[in-house]
Amino acid sequence: MGILSLRPRSLCGLGLLSAAIISVSTRPVVAQGCVAIRGTGMAHMEQFAKPADADLTSGEWLASVGFRWFQSDRHFVGDVDQHRDDIGNQVINDSYFWDLSMQYAFTPRGSISLTIPFVYSTRSSLYEHNRVNRYSSSAGGIGDTQLMPAVWLWDPSKMPKGNIQIGIGMSAPSGDYQATDTFISAAGPVTGYVDQSIQPGTGGWGIVNSVVAFRELLPRLTGFVNGVYLMNPGDVNGTPTTTGTSRRNPYEQVMSIPDQYFGQGGFMYTVVPKWGLALGVGARIDGVPAEDVFGDSNGFRRPGYAISVEPLLQWSHGRFTFSVAVPIAVYRNRTQSVADERWTADTGIYRHGDAAFADISVISNLAASF
Repeated sequence: MGILSLRPRSLCGLGLLSAAIISVSTRPVVAQGCVAIRGTGMAHMEQFAKPADADLTSGEWLASVGFRWFQSDRHFVGDVDQHRDDIGNQVINDSYFWDLSMQYAFTPRGSISLTIPFVYSTRSSLYEHNRVNRYSSSAGGIGDTQLMPAVWLWDPSKMPKGNIQIGIGMSAPSGDYQATDTFISAAGPVTGYVDQSIQPGTGGWGIVNSVVAFRELLPRLTGFVNGVYLMNPGDVNGTPTTTGTSRRNPYEQVMSIPDQYFGQGGFMYTVVPKWGLALGVGARIDGVPAEDVFGDSNGFRRPGYAISVEPLLQWSHGRFTFSVAVPIAVYRNRTQSVADERWTADTGIYRHGDAAFADISVISNLAASF
């Protein structure tokens, strides 16, 4: 099928769409800790209850700096923990993300934002090297830049206690999707492409869809739900998956350009109104579907999703808003990929790859209007 042919939504995609919606200053995409689930362009989104940009007036700007960290080392096939850390052959991804975002309100209801993400990741493993000793590879730099127009359905000045915002934007392939590093093979050092999970970019243009909703339920108590879906119509980016040797699955020889999604809902309670201090709790889902909404889904990807419970803190004072969240994974599932299904059909032997997920993630964001 062509790259714009319609594909059925996966269970992961439906899970997000039913959760849909986001409470933040700007709108690009993120996800929790699976080595397949990327964090670039999303750290700045972690604001809760009433978003900072709900109070922007015409001609005002909102600048934000977001940070996200996770360490992925728990391997799952489906929802079964493989306990690879018990024998010491687990893969360990240590990833850091910084998102610089600038938003301009051209009316009280409408705005446009630009987000430039930066990433640095290390990946420690045995199998990518000589299978005896543990070595690390790394990659870093700018990620995929995102541009997001968004509009509030109602005038925020007339609906200060609740509103819905819809955004549709684009993701540009500004990040390196063919980053290389040195791998220590049995024959000595070799240069190879780093794993898909730590490539700074995806190599494809994307469409970012977001919805944000919040509502004051009781005095000092606000409920919110968020959702973002990044559609990547491109099929594969041409980057080989080899790090000295080819992957065994013949359908996984080049990297896919997968869709990605994020959903969240929760409650915030203002503990100290004069300080603008609020505490809360949320539930979230982060994932990569096995099949994209548009286009083909060939090549190598690690589809799956993580469901987390996250304690939340938000502080607002004047023009400044600071938030922090610590998602704690309670359920992880590495679903079967299209490549897995095709190899299963060819061989008659059930195939199902694994992926490593994080136990926790740390996310923070600082925003200022001017």
